[in-house]
Amino acid sequence: MIKGIGIDKYLGGEKILDNINIEVNKGSIYGLIGPNGAGKTTLIKTLVDIYEPEKGEVLISGEKIKDNTEIKSRLGYVSDYQNFYPNFRVKEIVTFYRNTYPLWNEDRYNVLRNIFKIDEKKKIKHLSKGMKTQLSLMLNLSITPEILILDEPTSGLDPVIKRKVLDIIIDEVSSNETTVFISSHHLGELEQICDHIGIIHEGKILLEESIDDLKSNVRKVQVAFKDSIPEEIKNSEDILNIVNKGKVYEIIVNDNIEKLIDEIRKYNPILLETIDMSLEEIFIYKMGGVGYVLEDIAL
Repeated sequence: MIKGIGIDKYLGGEKILDNINIEVNKGSIYGLIGPNGAGKTTLIKTLVDIYEPEKGEVLISGEKIKDNTEIKSRLGYVSDYQNFYPNFRVKEIVTFYRNTYPLWNEDRYNVLRNIFKIDEKKKIKHLSKGMKTQLSLMLNLSITPEILILDEPTSGLDPVIKRKVLDIIIDEVSSNETTVFISSHHLGELEQICDHIGIIHEGKILLEESIDDLKSNVRKVQVAFKDSIPEEIKNSEDILNIVNKGKVYEIIVNDNIEKLIDEIRKYNPILLETIDMSLEEIFIYKMGGVGYVLEDIAL
C-alpha cells in the first residue's frame, strides 16, 4: 500500500534520508520510531509529497504519489505542527475540506465532532496546540482515507482524548481496512496499536519487523551462577547488554535466544528465567547498539 524505494533526501546541503526502503501493507498500523533528528518527519513529508526526494520514489497503491491528486484525495495527513490559516474559523476550514475531498463523509464528521467537541465558531488562532491536532484528526478521518499518515498525533492531548484517539485509529483500521503510518515518541502507545515497527537512525532504517517478532527476538534473561559468568556466555555475539546485580546477571539477547539458553544450561545455573520486554526497553537497547546512551533518547 505504501512503498518507499531507495529514497535519498537532502535539506540545507545535509543528507537527511539515506537509501530508505520501507513497505507498509494494506490494513496495517506501522509505527516509525527513532531519536530526535533521525529523519522521521522528513520521511513522512516525503511520503506525502511535501518534499521531493533527490533519489528514489514513493508509491501508494502501486502508483507514484508525485503530483497524483487522485491518490492524495484518499490520503489523510496529520502533521506534527498544524499550519491552518489562523484567522479562519473552524467552520471555514471544515467547509474547505468538505468541498475539496470527494469522499468527505458528513456522518463521520458529525460523530467525530461529538467526540472532540470543538466549537466551529472559534478562530484557529484561539485553539490550543492539542485542539488544533484534534481538528486535524477530525478532518482527515472525515475524508474517508484509505491511507492515514500521522506525525506525533497525540502530542499535546490530555490522557482521556489521547486514549480516544488511539481507539479511533484502531477502529478505523478494523472497520475500513485503512492503512496507518504513525510516528511517535510515545512508544507505549505504539506498542498498544501497531502491528509493525520501523526504527530509523541517522536517516537509515535499522530494522522493519512485526511487533510480535521483535518482542520474540529481543528478550531479557536473568541468570545466576555459583561463580562469575562464564566468558563463553559473556562474549556471545547475540548479547546486547549485561547488567550484574550481585550473583544475578540480566542479559539482553538479540536473536538466537534458545541457542544462548542452551549454552547457559551447560554451566548448571542456579537461576535461569526469560522475561518479556516492552517496546520502549527494546528500543533503548537497540539504539545502544548503534552508539546511543539512554539520556540521548527521547521517549
